[in-house]
Amino acid sequence: MPWMTDLFYDRSLDSDVRGPFSSRPLSEICIPGTHDSGCYVDHVFNAWGRTQTLNVADQLAGGIRYFDIRPCFYRGEIYTYHGFGYYGDRLDGPHGILSQIRNFMQSLASTDRELVVLNISHFYNFTNVQHDTLIDVINGEIGGYIVSRAQSQINLFDTPYDQLLSDTRGVRSRVAILYDGALDQNRLEYVEELIDAGGLPAGFFVLAPKYAMRGRDMYLFDQYANRMKVEDSFLRSGMRSDQLEKLWRRDEFPYTKKDWAKSLDDQNWYLNRPRGAPSTLHLLSWTLTPQPFNPLPYAQQYANPALCEFFSNRENWRSESRPAGGYYDALYDPQINIIYTDDFSSETHINPGSPWHGMALPVAIAARINVGPVGPENTW
Repeated sequence: MPWMTDLFYDRSLDSDVRGPFSSRPLSEICIPGTHDSGCYVDHVFNAWGRTQTLNVADQLAGGIRYFDIRPCFYRGEIYTYHGFGYYGDRLDGPHGILSQIRNFMQSLASTDRELVVLNISHFYNFTNVQHDTLIDVINGEIGGYIVSRAQSQINLFDTPYDQLLSDTRGVRSRVAILYDGALDQNRLEYVEELIDAGGLPAGFFVLAPKYAMRGRDMYLFDQYANRMKVEDSFLRSGMRSDQLEKLWRRDEFPYTKKDWAKSLDDQNWYLNRPRGAPSTLHLLSWTLTPQPFNPLPYAQQYANPALCEFFSNRENWRSESRPAGGYYDALYDPQINIIYTDDFSSETHINPGSPWHGMALPVAIAARINVGPVGPENTW
């Protein structure tokens, strides 16, 4: 489903003319993503570790463009995992996740303009040699599709979309990789040594303030709610309130609770803003975690059914004093760049008059936001 391509071109002109989406940086774009993308039903024995029902190939076909990949080495092979001992699909191998991504990229037309972002983090059972192996496997499987420039040359989040997909051979669909892109984890000596030696390979990017890239700093706000319910209870706020508060009052939250941030002059995020903050992506973590049992029923019964209302309810439109606990308003609220869910396909957008009718709800919402702000006279 090349929905980014549909936005890339100005279809109102019935031609291949580039529309306004093509010139936006990622910091002004919204994309759908999946939590623990490699841990789907038929590859995780323990139900507690299951977060998706579709494999990565089907997630790509369904419109997902941001993937949470958590690799571990197990018996000489590279798997994904969700919690220690809950192994998901293989990352390597002829039918592994990287092979699925390569097949998807090969299936795209030469005129398609899709971008896939892999956030590879939470490494388990890794040595420096195994990091070398993983990077070699990634380049071997999808190297021909990876963004062609290094972080020392571009800022992934600030470069206009069409330039991000371009090199001397022209414009094509691409893959970008955030390596160790989790601020709730300690710094990796391996990555620091690579940066000191000149940087990661082209198309591999790291995040600030965890790592310093000499003027090409990028930031990703990714803080899950740690809630078991969508709505507030008598004693505790729910996921909706938590995630809105973290969006509206981001400057009140620290980058991380890890020790590496204690030496920073400013340990808190700076405030986001409408239409996106430069160099920054904000992830809406729409996941009810932790759960005492299988996470999937909680996504299917509670989290995902509340997603449409969260993005379209107009009973509590923004005012200067609006408290947390309301709804997202794309006209005024800071930019959400990633809509991040479990079992992303469990809810679909149903509106026969909409161009996104039948699409998985997070994908339809992201596409709609990218068309323009959702206002009272501009529904979807």
